[in-house]
Amino acid sequence: MAFNFVANATAITSLASSALEAGELAVREAKQSAKTAVAVKDIRDFTGDSMLNKSSEKHNAMKEIVRNSDFTVGIHKAAGAITGFFGGFVEGMKGNLPATGFSLITLLSSNRTVKAIGAVGTGVSMFFDFIKNGTNFFVDKSLIEK
Repeated sequence: MAFNFVANATAITSLASSALEAGELAVREAKQSAKTAVAVKDIRDFTGDSMLNKSSEKHNAMKEIVRNSDFTVGIHKAAGAITGFFGGFVEGMKGNLPATGFSLITLLSSNRTVKAIGAVGTGVSMFFDFIKNGTNFFVDKSLIEK
C-alpha cells in the first residue's frame, strides 16, 4: 500500500514538473512566434507596397487600409502564437521524454514489479536530468578552455 502511494506520488510529481517546464517553454515560444509573425507580415506588406507595377493612389490606399488593420495583425499574431505554443510544448516534452514515459508506466501499471521498474526509471531519469543540467558535468570543456 505504501509502495503504491510513494510510486504514484513520484510519478505525478515528475509529470507535473515536466508539464510545468513544457508549459513555460510553450508560453515563451508563443510570445516570440507572435512577434515574429507580425514582423514577417509587416515586411511582406511593405515589400508588396514597393512593388506596384504602376503608381496608383487607389491601390496605395487599399494596401494602407490592410496594413494598418488590427484585424489582419490579430490574425497573424494569433496564428503565430498558436504554432509557437504547440511547438514549444512539444520541444519541452521532448527533453522530458524518459521521465514522462517511466512516470506513465508507474501510474498505469497494476503489476508491482512493473510499477517498481517505472518508479526506479523515473527516479534515475530525473536524477540524470539534475546532474546533466544542474551541474554542467557534460559541458564540452574545449569551449571553456580556449
